[in-house]
Amino acid sequence: MSPQILILSQSHLESTTDAVCQWLDHFRIPYRRVNGEDFFDFQHLGDLPGNTDTSVVWYRRKISSYPVKYSLKKDDFTTQYTLKRFLADEFNGLHSFLFYTIDRRKWLNDPISDANLNKLHVLALARKYGLRTPFTDVVTTRAAINRLLGSYPELIVKPVSECILLEDAAGGQYKMLTKTVNKAALATVPEKFFPSLVQEKIIKKFEIRTFYLDGECHSMAIFSQNNRKTQDDFRNYDNLRPNRTVPYKLPAELEHQLDLLMQSLGFRTGSIDLMADMQGNYHFLEINPEGQFGMVSYPCNYYLEKKMARLLHKNTTHEKEIHQ
Repeated sequence: MSPQILILSQSHLESTTDAVCQWLDHFRIPYRRVNGEDFFDFQHLGDLPGNTDTSVVWYRRKISSYPVKYSLKKDDFTTQYTLKRFLADEFNGLHSFLFYTIDRRKWLNDPISDANLNKLHVLALARKYGLRTPFTDVVTTRAAINRLLGSYPELIVKPVSECILLEDAAGGQYKMLTKTVNKAALATVPEKFFPSLVQEKIIKKFEIRTFYLDGECHSMAIFSQNNRKTQDDFRNYDNLRPNRTVPYKLPAELEHQLDLLMQSLGFRTGSIDLMADMQGNYHFLEINPEGQFGMVSYPCNYYLEKKMARLLHKNTTHEKEIHQ
């Protein structure tokens, strides 16, 4: 069997992967899709995708949820949480084994960089390539925030890692989003707290979501500032009054800087978040190498799913040429 495209994804809530697979089917390009849920059906390591039968890997997602049978017989919230964390670590150990068994050059994105992406490091790299970034610090005291508020009217706080969805013992769910901190809110801040990332709050004209695909930037402007619900974070979606979104072309120099940044990280694909301020300056915020691109593709008619299928096929053809 000749080497073929390997897609690592999840079985549910992954419309982007589904759309790319539909284009691959349309072009009659052979591929193998392995969802994280499939790992529970493998009987031994030999069932995992191997290097010789893989030409290119698109690491899209890992898993949506673990099979319900892997849970405690007696429901206990504290222990259940600990067990879930343990099972996640066990699964990640098996899944990441692929990073070492399949040649790194076959991955669209460097899997080690992808799995260990550090927001502070990425911001430092962005500045190295000339990108403007918000003032950023990690603080642990109310006094430190108070000093920063002497220089910046408002700050925003967000995780050093990634936002998560919290669930309480009763099954209630809570979203973690970017929040504003100002003098008025200072009294609610503890005197000392866990190390937290803070940034100057940029007064935005609009936000920009860019999907980077093999050297090309496909951007969309998001007018989130006119809705109180989405002013701080457009991910706090307002389904009754959705934000207006339009195709957007970044300046050539900015696209070149983003290209250099992505190349330095070993990424050929990924979502990039930017912000335009009231003076017309662009601020780089962060990268999500696994970011959804359907939200950019469909409103802007970019057909990114088709382009992704073409890119995967191009790499498969190139791999065959190398071994001929």
